Amino acid sequence: MTRMRTSLLLLGALFSAACVEDPAPVTALEETGQVSGILFFDRDNNNVFTPTAGDSVMPGVTVRVLDRGTTRVLGQAVSGANGRYEIAVPVGTHDLDVVRSSAIVAGNFVWCGAAPSVYRNEATFVPTPLKFGCVIRINVAKQAAQGASVTIAGIVTAQPGRYRAANDNLYLQDPTGGIQVFGVPASLGLLEGDSIEVTGTLATFSTQLQITSPRIAPNIRRGAAVPDPVQLTTAQLAATTNALSPNVGRLVRVRRVTVGAFASGNAPINDGSGAAQVRLDGNANTTIGTARFESGKCYDITGIVGFFNNATQLQPRGAFDVTEVSCQ
Repeated sequence: MTRMRTSLLLLGALFSAACVEDPAPVTALEETGQVSGILFFDRDNNNVFTPTAGDSVMPGVTVRVLDRGTTRVLGQAVSGANGRYEIAVPVGTHDLDVVRSSAIVAGNFVWCGAAPSVYRNEATFVPTPLKFGCVIRINVAKQAAQGASVTIAGIVTAQPGRYRAANDNLYLQDPTGGIQVFGVPASLGLLEGDSIEVTGTLATFSTQLQITSPRIAPNIRRGAAVPDPVQLTTAQLAATTNALSPNVGRLVRVRRVTVGAFASGNAPINDGSGAAQVRLDGNANTTIGTARFESGKCYDITGIVGFFNNATQLQPRGAFDVTEVSCQ
């Protein structure tokens, strides 16, 4: 009995000791990693530091890591003579920010942003290219103020020389619409289907929006597919009465239209839904010619939608844009 009582007392003591709370608070370890990179002006616009292509490092610039979606600084560093920086920060996905220095302002450079993910005891390398502009969609660029600098990217749908003898304008299209780019260097030899990035000034000429003073980025991709034309009725074409419309500057097609008499390069077209206007503009008047269209015959016509002096015009690019078809 005595032995049993002693055993029970010992067991109770052990049980009681196990239930005593640890007075020392549990402290979570703050896990950290590192963001590193090289800050440079990306002259060839390929997001890779390539000095042989004219890229140059940007020293003495403050680079910060911000708490995602906020302005709270988690860590920062100044880029060295070689453009490199290293920043220790907590684990997680954060925003990388480049503070605009006098050199960045003088060069009209911009930082287009990045959101690096940082892992415990690891270094995340982030290429940090400064550019002339961050790409936005064409429909957004059209909403910008006159004189604003915009950067867009898309596929060339009407190459230089299709319309102007000066051989210096083209039409560019992305999924949201199209726009004219005016003042393109002929030396680039741009063709329909080329994928390009353009930075320039938004302007208006005779109510039509265009990009002027363009800088064409070197990252040209040759031979991408030209977007299929959007099919419209002539009534829908005529209803495009706003310079900001997605169809202005876009490649479209009307089908089985009759073509009326030309006057000053313009003629009425109608597929039975209502009249619109076709224009043989500049060089297209030579390559197509008004004699191409005959009374009583029907045609499928593809072209760029222009908006000249508040008038909507379908502008075929060449003879390949006009096909005689049955009227039935």
